[in-house]
Amino acid sequence: MLSERPLVTGKFCTLLPDTLMNLLVVLFGIAFLLWGLLLARYASLAVAGLAVVLTGACFGPPFFAIEGPIQISADRLLWGLLMILFIVHWRLGWTAVQSFQRSDWVVLLLLGWLLVGSQRGGAVPDGSSPLARWLFYFALPAGIYAVARWAAVRRHELRGVLNVLIGFTVYVSVIAICEWRGWYGLVFPRYIADPTLSEFFGRARGPLLNPAANGVLLTAGLGLVLIRGVQAERLGKILYGLLGGLVCLAVYGTLTRGVWLGALLAIAAVAAFYAPRWVRVLGLAAAVLLAASLALGLKDQLLRLKRDKALSAAAAEKSLELRPLLGILAWEMFQDHPLAGVGYGHYFEHVPPYYQDTSYDLPLEAARGYMQHNVFLSLLVDAGLVGATLFSLLLLTWASQSIRLAGDKRGFSERQQLGMLTMTALIGYGFNGLFQDVSVMPMVHLFLFYLAGLTAGVAQHGLPQEEATWEAKPAPPAASGREQRPTREGWGGPRHPSPLSS
Repeated sequence: MLSERPLVTGKFCTLLPDTLMNLLVVLFGIAFLLWGLLLARYASLAVAGLAVVLTGACFGPPFFAIEGPIQISADRLLWGLLMILFIVHWRLGWTAVQSFQRSDWVVLLLLGWLLVGSQRGGAVPDGSSPLARWLFYFALPAGIYAVARWAAVRRHELRGVLNVLIGFTVYVSVIAICEWRGWYGLVFPRYIADPTLSEFFGRARGPLLNPAANGVLLTAGLGLVLIRGVQAERLGKILYGLLGGLVCLAVYGTLTRGVWLGALLAIAAVAAFYAPRWVRVLGLAAAVLLAASLALGLKDQLLRLKRDKALSAAAAEKSLELRPLLGILAWEMFQDHPLAGVGYGHYFEHVPPYYQDTSYDLPLEAARGYMQHNVFLSLLVDAGLVGATLFSLLLLTWASQSIRLAGDKRGFSERQQLGMLTMTALIGYGFNGLFQDVSVMPMVHLFLFYLAGLTAGVAQHGLPQEEATWEAKPAPPAASGREQRPTREGWGGPRHPSPLSS
């Protein structure tokens, strides 16, 4: 008998009675499993990974969630199915886990280091679980990185992924502008327009409910739009130029300084690769003059910028004043725990004594209850110099791979687009990470790790030109006379025989 206790939460689920909702969950689960078994044979790992990312971005826990010891949402269920699909493809020889690169080892080392750190210390005062934090913000992204990294990606599959991400960028931009202008009747899903969820209401917080996280998506999409415009013909340049203007308007709608700076740097990165020299020099001079003008003439206005509808201009200025206090706390904690940190997710367990430090003659107590507003300082405190070094090395390795793809004018245009997309995603992540701990914003790491995995795989294995993805060819005669299963070619190399064949 189905329980009357609501197992499912979210904006969508409030529209249905609890018993009916539980029944629908069971029926949809059975149907999804059956269809999943049927489609596993023809599924593309790269496309399936993108489906997980986009589902989590638009229909995550605020939209649908199953409550329990660990909250289960649609994207997490799909993540589990994606892992099963990857194992099936690997066991049947349709994909192969080949030699590890530097980034792969760094991901494994960082994952293990943070896991060990999360188990150090006792209960966290705010009741959060360091293990759950590690699971959702690093382990799940590492899993989707592995799938994208070793997926046998064909050129037309990558083109499809990029096309979908262009459409997703348009969607996020339109939603952002509607939020910023207050046109909430046009916002979908509806939870985005709910003022009771999260904060930052009145800004372009997007489906991730955070303007900084939304800025990472917009910055990455802006890089993809710009490089598409550079490579397009005349009519395409006009179309992508208009689309670029739409994305820039959405970037402004976030009313977040880090997002603005990240988008400007993303534009500069595209120009550095493809603009003539005189344009780059003129752009650099204009950027310097603009920065100087803003620093001299608009400093006070920028500091006192009123952004949220429920946030005063004075409160906005106070948010900037907190950052030096948080930096001091991070520095003091780092000096006491330089190598291993206080343990991943254990910041609030160890920080209270440092509020009483009077050597700085600053009101450190004002930072009580606030987490670190810098992703690198946050990891430095939690995981020590070892964890922060591994994380920085990982980002630098991904940046190197994306730059190599973006600058490879001899390869396919899709390779360059993927490289620029990942590079601008890293730019958006890095710049926003200087002002917010973007590592604990839902879906940001899943999005970034997915792009980095695709980039690492394409950078190592290349991109085959063949359009066919599945080929069922007659198997060579076998001693046992049993028929061999069809195999999938990976990365343009030899096919991997099925382990089920004789």
